[in-house]
Amino acid sequence: MSVPVLRHSHKYHAFISYCADTDTSHAKRILEAIERRDIKCFFGERDFMPGGCRADEIVEAIHLSKNVILVISPASLQSEWSKFEMLMAVDDSHKRNTVCLVPVLVGGVNVVDLPAPLRPLTCIELKEDLQNIEEIIRAISKPEDTWETLLPVGNLAHGFAWGYYYGYLKIILPELDKRVRDWRRENKVEGRMSEKTFLLLPQSCRCKDSISDESPLIKHRGHLPILTQNRAGVIERQYKNSIYSILDEEENEEYYFVGEYIGVIHTMYLMEQNASTGLQTQEKYIQTMRFYLTLRRILDTDLECSSKYKILYYKDQSNRATDGIPQLILKAIKTQIQKESSDECVSLDNSLLSPVTSISGPEFAQYSILNPGRINNLPKHDSSIQHRDANGQLQTCAIPMSLINGVCILSNEKILGGKVYEDHE
Repeated sequence: MSVPVLRHSHKYHAFISYCADTDTSHAKRILEAIERRDIKCFFGERDFMPGGCRADEIVEAIHLSKNVILVISPASLQSEWSKFEMLMAVDDSHKRNTVCLVPVLVGGVNVVDLPAPLRPLTCIELKEDLQNIEEIIRAISKPEDTWETLLPVGNLAHGFAWGYYYGYLKIILPELDKRVRDWRRENKVEGRMSEKTFLLLPQSCRCKDSISDESPLIKHRGHLPILTQNRAGVIERQYKNSIYSILDEEENEEYYFVGEYIGVIHTMYLMEQNASTGLQTQEKYIQTMRFYLTLRRILDTDLECSSKYKILYYKDQSNRATDGIPQLILKAIKTQIQKESSDECVSLDNSLLSPVTSISGPEFAQYSILNPGRINNLPKHDSSIQHRDANGQLQTCAIPMSLINGVCILSNEKILGGKVYEDHE
């Protein structure tokens, strides 16, 4: 088999992602076998620059690679760095609109164990004697496919995202923070209500009639002042934004939020139920992820909207209340209140990164970044910094100087450097 030609900006045939703690031997065997065929790979243990920012190098190397081989084991599914590499690989693949991911399963991992966006892909179960190494070589040597090859019903996500933006969010988001501030001042709930609107994105795509249907801890409390606009022949069309309260049982305190489901995705839930549409469950996962990524990119380039919303993705069972929803929403409210009251932490909701990096996708990660330019006493050497976690507790993090590279990341109370993430769940 001839060596595939590298085109565009590609420098490597494949980036090999693996969990360094447990899977280095598997990854090295794959590396040695395919590099004997003159296939050029980026391999972290060998190719990372000493003292460099690891997260930045991962993002750049994935961007420069034609394919990404994901060595997936039970350990990699739990590893923060491995999940970050999966996230960046999936996101870069969708940016290019190219199916360039090759999941290689080791350690007894099954397809059902994978994050939803990876399940529709053809996976290779690595054999101990590498008898099926040719499958990996064929996978990274084949002509490029577009994601549309996995979407028999077409790219619903693109149209849904742009329609939702122009038909709704572009109307309600620009002045939403001012309306929230007025409401919470009038109702004396300062300190217990974020200025953002929380947009719920259930994995099933089923949107219930009310968020209060998710839990008895959540109550509907009214709505913001109604917006009216003449639109598409409807004179004085009304736009309502509902307000809910949620009980923090530990504090015995109610918090408030403006929230709703992303109603347009309910169409995909209904299509899945109707066999005549041809939308299968696995394709729905891909469409949902593409919708999420497309919508975030649209909103994060609109200065009027980028800081006014928070998307909450969660796993749900379509016909039952979800026990974790109150905790998910409550944590998000407290985190946003903390960020709004402090100028130290800036979320990706209102920060634009370089074109190579991007926001997180469903079931992978959420970002929060610490902007050193806003900290007066940023250390010049290995030191530490204090911050408050989502519960308001003061935490101290060590900061190796090698990780202070323009932007540092707080993740699970550890500084990981570059553009690392914090788990949703």
